Amino acid sequence: MNQASEKIIIVDDEERMCQSLSALLNDEGYSVDTFTDPGKAIDSIKSNKVDLVISDIKMPSFTGLDILKTVKSVDADIPVILLTGYASLDTAVDAISNGAYDYLMKPVEFTQLNIAVRRALEKRHSDLARLSLLEELKISNLILHRRISELNALYEAGKSIGSTANLKELLRQIVALASNVTDAQVGSIMLLDDRGKYMTIEAAIGLEDKVIESTKLPLGESIAGYVAETGEPLIIDNVEEHDKFKRKSKDRYSSKSLLCAPLKIKNKVIGVINMANKDNNEKFNKNDLRLLTTFASQAAIAVDDANLFARKQRRLIEFEILHEITNEMPNVKALADFRNILLEKLERVFKIDYTLWLEYDLENQWFIINSASGIADIPQTASGKIDLSKITIEELVLNPVFDSSADLHDIEYVTKSISDKMSENSFLPNPTDASIAVPIFRLGELAFVMFIGNHSDASYSEEDIALAKIVISQSAIMFEKENALLNATRLLTMGNMISEISHDLRRPLTTIKGGLQVIRDKMQNELSNSELFQTVEDEVVRMNELVRELVDFSNPKKYQMEKVNLKSIVQKASELVEPDLQKKHISFSSEFEDLDWEVIVNKNQILEIFLNLYINAIDAMGENGKLIVKGIKEMPHHKKVEYLAVKISDTGEGIKKENLSKIFDRYFTTKSTGTGLGLAVVERVISAHGGTLSVDSDYGKGTTFTMYFPLEA
Repeated sequence: MNQASEKIIIVDDEERMCQSLSALLNDEGYSVDTFTDPGKAIDSIKSNKVDLVISDIKMPSFTGLDILKTVKSVDADIPVILLTGYASLDTAVDAISNGAYDYLMKPVEFTQLNIAVRRALEKRHSDLARLSLLEELKISNLILHRRISELNALYEAGKSIGSTANLKELLRQIVALASNVTDAQVGSIMLLDDRGKYMTIEAAIGLEDKVIESTKLPLGESIAGYVAETGEPLIIDNVEEHDKFKRKSKDRYSSKSLLCAPLKIKNKVIGVINMANKDNNEKFNKNDLRLLTTFASQAAIAVDDANLFARKQRRLIEFEILHEITNEMPNVKALADFRNILLEKLERVFKIDYTLWLEYDLENQWFIINSASGIADIPQTASGKIDLSKITIEELVLNPVFDSSADLHDIEYVTKSISDKMSENSFLPNPTDASIAVPIFRLGELAFVMFIGNHSDASYSEEDIALAKIVISQSAIMFEKENALLNATRLLTMGNMISEISHDLRRPLTTIKGGLQVIRDKMQNELSNSELFQTVEDEVVRMNELVRELVDFSNPKKYQMEKVNLKSIVQKASELVEPDLQKKHISFSSEFEDLDWEVIVNKNQILEIFLNLYINAIDAMGENGKLIVKGIKEMPHHKKVEYLAVKISDTGEGIKKENLSKIFDRYFTTKSTGTGLGLAVVERVISAHGGTLSVDSDYGKGTTFTMYFPLEA
């Protein structure tokens, strides 16, 4: 069935609903017209070809039931799907009793709607085909009996799709029905593997078990491979005389005539259905091919439904595993336990013969084998780590060459790079298609890779790879968070201790500072040029600043995190320095890209660092300067992922090149006043939030500080 030729009319007084449904169905290849005016929709239904009508029940001028009655008066076989946000038993009974094909609740799940549309159009197509057959059957009583047999077979196939849970049994039934109506003694359904490289027999009649089990046909080879590659059905009168194909299995097929039709889902070929050995050694005809194509459509629907069910089951398993991991991760303290949990979860859903846990050395850009399982040649300790006393460093290290522009989140690329190097090592298994390398990142940098493989020819599916990626990456995130929480608990304990010590230190420091001031007042002349006394005073100030930082660090509220919008903090900071800006006639402007600027930070700390940078910029500028804030998404030069970047630029005097490397050092300052702690604190706060800070300055023209905040996962 050509979806582009199937005409669907959508009637809903809500323009957004019409647009949404039209977009979704257009993406599926259907031709769609939408109407917010039910009267115009009725006119179109009466004057144009329509294959399916989807209508809202409750509308101002005409109801969905009015639309339904109009459609049935034009053509009783046109299916109508009614939608409602106000479901009731009465409306449901009215809808069904008036001939509605289906009755769906708003908001409509697209999967449910798509299945309903597909089934309705298939019914429409089947009805039209049946009417056409009935016209033909009037010609001959013989054709009549033939067509009845065909329809019965199609009915049985359709009924089987809804009643048989086992896919293989369902396909076997379809093959049996197809062979019955085409008078074929041998038939089979072949499906492509997940990677689309070869086909295997999933159901057959008239073939020996050993033939079924051993057949593995590459795409493009033989008749079935050719049909799968081209997507076009094929009928051959005499295979021995065909220009393209030569007989290869005389012992399997006694007749010379063959049929082959592709199994298609949304114009994608997923396999083929074959028929051979027609009764009495007759030739297959075009009607046989048409019937086989219809059965191929039924088989494709069955496979698609089974795959949909499998995907739902996979998603359920995925949620179960993630739920279990959520409960178990808080009790996991060691990396070895973390690895064991991951392995146990993944083995529940697909076959795993061996694993390698690889630790990435960023400096040397190589992998060190940290632990392994299922590989007999690698000696291990009782804890599961590699026994370094029994293995050389050359054997321990894998050195895959990553392209500088490569995306290390790309599982296929990472898998191939590591697999190539594993193949060069004698004691490691030779990876096949049945292997997955899942990278694990920490703060945006590659930290580990979990390599999974099995020794069979069956490759891991895309669903297997996706599940492994989700389970491993999410588990790694939770493991890191639990460790961070443990560290935070330790830091809190340390903070309480620091707080007590810091408060105790403040008293003697205050006494010393006051005493020094008294001595300076009494001995002003004697101490006016004393460098030693000045040094003592400066050191007391430094100690006081250090104690203040310790008190801040030990204050839990100082580090309380919440989700805030960076743009609001930028605006708040600018309002606080507004008097200073006006005093120097400095213009302020801010511009942010259209992005989500909400981040989880300590609002007070971030406000403090913005104020610090604003004040530094104002101090560096004279009259009529410019202070510019710009927000963009950008990748720092030493990172491989993008961050939210906030750039603060001024038109001040700039920073000398020789001082650029020192400005973040504690107590470094070029001002006559100040402690030199400002930029050091800014860098510490940004680092504590998982970000980074950079500076770009042109001496004499101005300076730009860029703060990078991690994007939310």
